[in-house]
Amino acid sequence: MKKSISVFCGLFLLVTTSLFADGSLTLEEALKSAIAKNELINASVKTKEFSEYELKAAKGKYFPNIFLDGSVNKINSPIVLGLNSARSAIIETSVATLKAAGTRSTEEIAFFKAQLESKLPNFDMKFQDSLFYKFSAGVTWPLFTGGKISANTKAKEIQVSMSQLEYEKTLNSTITSVIESYFRAKLAQEARNIRKDYLNDIIQYNDNAQKLFNVGMISKANKLRAEVALAQATREYQKSERDLQLALVVLSDIIGLDAKNSNLVTDFKKIENMNNSQYYENIAISNNISLKNLEHKKELISQKKKSIKGNFLPTVAAFGKYEIYKHNLTLFEPEWVAGLSARLDLFKGGEDYNEFKAYNTQLEVIDLYIKNANKMIVTAIKKYHHEAKAALEQYESLKSSQKLTEENLNLYKKSFTEGLATSIEVVDAELALEKVRLEQSQALFEFNVAYAHLIDVCANSQILMNKIIGETKKNEK
Repeated sequence: MKKSISVFCGLFLLVTTSLFADGSLTLEEALKSAIAKNELINASVKTKEFSEYELKAAKGKYFPNIFLDGSVNKINSPIVLGLNSARSAIIETSVATLKAAGTRSTEEIAFFKAQLESKLPNFDMKFQDSLFYKFSAGVTWPLFTGGKISANTKAKEIQVSMSQLEYEKTLNSTITSVIESYFRAKLAQEARNIRKDYLNDIIQYNDNAQKLFNVGMISKANKLRAEVALAQATREYQKSERDLQLALVVLSDIIGLDAKNSNLVTDFKKIENMNNSQYYENIAISNNISLKNLEHKKELISQKKKSIKGNFLPTVAAFGKYEIYKHNLTLFEPEWVAGLSARLDLFKGGEDYNEFKAYNTQLEVIDLYIKNANKMIVTAIKKYHHEAKAALEQYESLKSSQKLTEENLNLYKKSFTEGLATSIEVVDAELALEKVRLEQSQALFEFNVAYAHLIDVCANSQILMNKIIGETKKNEK
């Protein structure tokens, strides 16, 4: 995915170069520019990267945790085991025994006691200084967690898939938005061109009317009608020019390029034989991103439920510790220790039980959302399919109308030059042809927009984009 984005960004430079070289803008160039510069697409790429790192972190829980632990400690006073009372008892007992023998003088007994006092060591035993240091290495390794680690890892895998879906959804939405905006501007451009052609015809017609009036072949009323038609055609053309500029401004904002002076050269697409709506419904039910997202959310909740279920089981871990700095070890502290630990929570106020039940309820909610999403998808497919088919039918029906209005206009023009038709009839014929041409462009626009939304619901916008790009390159050859 990162590679595809970088390719789009690289192509963006080529796009801008070709765009400003000849003033034209193809739909392919607009799509590539929008994808390369869209902040939401770039954000979704970063979101997926974040999810992948979280997955790696979750998998790390399977491995032992090896650590170093050190500290500097200060307590209020040294820890001492006081045994001098036993020393005093020994001295007093020895002196008493000597006195009981009755063979020693008082001075000899005093000397004997002094000798004991000097010879016997201090019986107090220090276990810990008031300032001491600790430095050790340790390891802990969870052996059994009731499935919590595996459930958490699976949940992170689902989140990676969901971030990928979010990227695809944003990309599809961007493609659809660009296609709609591009063809909306294209429609405005077509309308401007049609009104320009109409204005040129009215200008020519007005000149002819002036000449015919000068030689007395038409009345002043007919000449004035031509002038009114010219003024109206000028206003309509100016309005269409403003509409085009507004549509190009909107397109520029979406694709991140200044397209206000661009000529949109990609024509409207037209599919002669569309598949029936059931065909698209089947694709959408299998591929729709929103539906897939709901399925992933359901699986994510199931994994969270498994994790909570693991709280009802004991947690077993292996551990070990080795004292690297042994100087401050007391008699009761070993140099190393290893073993197994187990923990089982017996009562937590019903926290785990209620959370487990909450996830059950949430799964039921997701199922309801999935059912509703299926209905909405089918409705959307039928709506956009109907709109696309209706627009195609409208376009096809207008073909015969265009031929008829063109023939009718040519007939009235010839009749007018011969004085057999009025200016009103010529203007009405011009308006009829303009109306048909505008309706044809409108029908093609509505088809392209409906079809783009139809493909978006099917999650095939990227395929549509590749098809457009492929057709563009084919046409260029």
